[in-house]
Amino acid sequence: MVSMSLDMSTTCIGWSMWEDDNLLDYGKLKPLEDKLEWRERIQNFVPQLHNLMKKYMPSKVYCEDVPLMGRQNKVLVQLGAMQGMALGLCYSHNVEVYFKAVGTWRKDIGISCGEKDRDHMKIKSIEKANELFGLNLNCVLTKSGNYNGNKSDDDIADSILIYASTRDKYKVEQKHFGRR
Repeated sequence: MVSMSLDMSTTCIGWSMWEDDNLLDYGKLKPLEDKLEWRERIQNFVPQLHNLMKKYMPSKVYCEDVPLMGRQNKVLVQLGAMQGMALGLCYSHNVEVYFKAVGTWRKDIGISCGEKDRDHMKIKSIEKANELFGLNLNCVLTKSGNYNGNKSDDDIADSILIYASTRDKYKVEQKHFGRR
């Protein structure tokens, strides 16, 4: 049974294909035209995702859920529209879709560690995907040492780790410290 995992934004979609615990393929989708308005970018993704679904025929799709805290209203609207697009596309392909909260999948895979800085979390995601799956995903830093998200593969890494976080094989055992 093939599953698909998506990390979606209106500028890039990281995707990965799985058969049980085995990573089959991965990549990222970008809008095919430059300078599109965000709604047009979402529309531009539909045929690209449709073609991936036709090629791999997944029976399940896993997506990062829209984070409701710490976001501007515009970002929530855009991510909600992406989620709606994914739901509609999955429905048209008769595919089950599941959403996993960003804090939950990061904790399950062992990269949350209370970190709040988005760029640092993206770096940790790339490092974790490379470590777990022997990949060489790009993590590009600027000359001043800042994270460069435009040239890095964090969208791919996140899509891989979203699915991996659903599999016992990759979950990090949560340690509970306290009194007995």
